[in-house]
Amino acid sequence: MLESFQIHNFRLFDHLEVKRLGNVNLIVGRNNAGKSTFLEAVELYASNASPMSLLELVDSRQESWFSEAQPHTQTFLGNPIRHLFFGHKLPDIGKEGIILGEVSSNAKIYISVAAYQIKSDDEGIIKRIRITDKQFHEDLSDIEVVLVAEESERVRRLFGLNRDFRNTRFTSRDAEFKYTWQFVSTENMPNRKLAALWDLTSLTNLESEVISALKLIEPKVSGIAFVEDISKGRGGNNRIQGGDNRIPLVKIEGIDEPLTLKSMGDGMTRLLHIIIALVNARNGILLIDEFENGLHWTVQPKVWDIVFNLSERLNVQVFATTHSRDCVNGFDSAWNKYPSLGAFFRLEAKDNLIKVTEYTCETLTDSLETDVEIR
Repeated sequence: MLESFQIHNFRLFDHLEVKRLGNVNLIVGRNNAGKSTFLEAVELYASNASPMSLLELVDSRQESWFSEAQPHTQTFLGNPIRHLFFGHKLPDIGKEGIILGEVSSNAKIYISVAAYQIKSDDEGIIKRIRITDKQFHEDLSDIEVVLVAEESERVRRLFGLNRDFRNTRFTSRDAEFKYTWQFVSTENMPNRKLAALWDLTSLTNLESEVISALKLIEPKVSGIAFVEDISKGRGGNNRIQGGDNRIPLVKIEGIDEPLTLKSMGDGMTRLLHIIIALVNARNGILLIDEFENGLHWTVQPKVWDIVFNLSERLNVQVFATTHSRDCVNGFDSAWNKYPSLGAFFRLEAKDNLIKVTEYTCETLTDSLETDVEIR
């Protein structure tokens, strides 16, 4: 479990340190203050700078877009990976790049740009020699420019930056993850992922935890099942591939026919995604962007209570963001019940830099009681 976290040269963050983290962490701040970016940084660290995670972070913000109006020749300076670095600019070869990890740890991940020259020795054996003194404005036609991840003495080549990003093929295997993690975005998870996680949950002792959580909104819920929806495949080739056509149904006491989850409102849908992701993040990390989406303010304290309880039992570290004061109130209520488990901090843009303000349980409660704006 992360006890602190440092981010350097990643997206909005030139440098940021959060000195104390808990089991359940809530992040607030105005728009474009870096709340979602903080979640991305934790995800990238958990993945151990996996090439696939890097690609997905760029794609999730549509930063790999391409137009026919753009030049057809593209150098590594225009590689969309540049958007992950502070100032949307790749660091110079051999210079400091992204740094992620615990504040006092020596096991931080360093993500930067390296250059290799391919040479053959007298016996014809091809070797890659790392070069540290090349500049972007020099002729690099015979040089391979690569994104690398370094930790301690180990260097991993992630992927080349010379070629067109859209045609990038990862030649190195993804690194072993530091943590397992689940991510619930503002739009929830894709149906296929939700169904796959439910398959891992059903018929285990955690199934009852999911049903119990849904009872916060509908006390008569007694069961969940995912079924295949073949309606999109009738009369044509519109059948959804990859499991997206499995939809969740819920059983309600007193009603013979099972009902679709969506027919029961956004709150039930959001709650199911959060709880299924939580029970499948055992011994890992759960990331939730805009926790309150779809959840009525009256139910949020109870949902937070479940999140605190399960995070401790299952050893899950939760990171969530919010814009809602009701959500903060609900978090504060649960944090006071589990005072050793929570952490709360606010991100704020000042002088083109992101600053962090950390709260104790007492200062958060006092701020809410005196109506201080903490969002």
